[in-house]
Amino acid sequence: MNEADTRKDGTESPLADDELAEFERAMESERVNTGSDTASILSKEHGDAYRKIDLLAAPIRSAVSAVDEPPLLPHYEALTEIGRGGMGIVYRAFNRKTQRHDAIKVVRRDCLAGMSSDTVKLMQLRFQQESKLAARVAHEHIVPIYEVGEIEDQPWFSMQLVEGESLRALAHEGGVAPERAVRYVEAIAHAIDAVHRHGIIHGDIKPHNILVESETDRPMISDFGLADFDARYSSDVLRGVVGTPAYMAPELARAALRGESPDEFAAVRSVASDIYSIGATLWSALTGCSPCNERRDARQHLADVANGNLEFKADAGPTIPLALSRIIAKCVAPDPAERYSSAADLADDLSSWRCRPHWNQHFPGLRSLLWMVIAPVLLLSGIGVWWLLQTEAHEGWIWLLVFAGYGPLFATFLASGRVSRAGQQARRELWSIWTGHLIGTFVCMVALRILCHPDFGRTLEFFYPCWAAISSLVFFAKSGNFWAFYRWIAVGWAIVAVLLTVISYPPITFSVFAAITCVVIAKGDSAFLEE
Repeated sequence: MNEADTRKDGTESPLADDELAEFERAMESERVNTGSDTASILSKEHGDAYRKIDLLAAPIRSAVSAVDEPPLLPHYEALTEIGRGGMGIVYRAFNRKTQRHDAIKVVRRDCLAGMSSDTVKLMQLRFQQESKLAARVAHEHIVPIYEVGEIEDQPWFSMQLVEGESLRALAHEGGVAPERAVRYVEAIAHAIDAVHRHGIIHGDIKPHNILVESETDRPMISDFGLADFDARYSSDVLRGVVGTPAYMAPELARAALRGESPDEFAAVRSVASDIYSIGATLWSALTGCSPCNERRDARQHLADVANGNLEFKADAGPTIPLALSRIIAKCVAPDPAERYSSAADLADDLSSWRCRPHWNQHFPGLRSLLWMVIAPVLLLSGIGVWWLLQTEAHEGWIWLLVFAGYGPLFATFLASGRVSRAGQQARRELWSIWTGHLIGTFVCMVALRILCHPDFGRTLEFFYPCWAAISSLVFFAKSGNFWAFYRWIAVGWAIVAVLLTVISYPPITFSVFAAITCVVIAKGDSAFLEE
């Protein structure tokens, strides 16, 4: 059910979303090309003029044709058109048996008029294929098929009526917020993974085919294996080549440009091509833009896709978080082997991003306190330990100052934390990490004090390298779930652990690097930069 196609209210032109129709018309005009430059120019001018005439004539053609007459279907009544694409019309209808409203999709009669019987059979076969493929997979994010039939050689099927808008319509005004867009696409990725596990390739994933229920905000995918195109412009070269150029994988675009047969084109389609389309859909949802330059014609769109010239840039439209840009880049990699191996893997990465800690949401004051309070305390504690050692102070005061940095750190967690159910995971992880760091450091101190007793100086000599090594281990662990740069901070602490065995002032060196670490985290961790 595709409401983003031409609608009765006239808010969009019949060809605005029918990119493949434009492509097919352009290809049809190219077939008459004799190879000369003059013929090519005339062919392009003819195609441009034909598209303008078609656009102007669309309202008149719709008014005088009989395509608006809904079919007489068994146990269905009150059919009202709610949308149409290049091949099908979608009606809202009341099912007398179930006492509910369903969506009915039928083949447009005007699309089949004037076509050869073989072509008509091919179009009907594609329509039936969509319903059969969709009916094979039951998933909460796939529009379910209820009934399949044919009346007066016009195939039809009924499906759930999704009360809502398409993802394309939601993203039209400047894009969808990252959290919401990722939630939608993550759900669709899980649905597509279920489709793939049934041996089915969707073939036409795009924002137009993702419908979002208004009441539940649940995304659902429709239109299996069937691109929206106008059958009147289909050609022998393109017969069976389906998909929307802006969301088509490069290998498919190259196959289409080569004019491969339907069987050859189908052989190119794969899990990787669907994953490419999911990535392009996510980018489009975030930016509100089409990956293709809309001022170029459809054949140029395919050439751009085939040559990797699309506009998948982080600075296009609203700012895309860096982590999401990396996920999209992996989806739309030119080489299929470099993309995600499955839609489930993609969904997992999207879930990890969506569930990442939001320090600014759950600890709104932590960022400023890290570099304004914790960093100075750590620096002063190291200087204080060095001064106490010079004055030969009591051992208890020295150990108290060594662990002084943990007090403000945990006080900061308490003071800056915001109690909410959404922040439970972030608080639990943050407290677990640094409580473990404190316990490990304290146990290390006790063990070394026992081993080196009664030589307190030698205990400190061993303690600081061990403390730095524990810090290195903690930051390596954090890099797996949090900011990737933590691994380089971990490498820095590993180097410091070695240096502390040969330098003269371990407390000061340790405290300086600890203060620098706090400043780097506060200024660089993306979890502090994203609301």
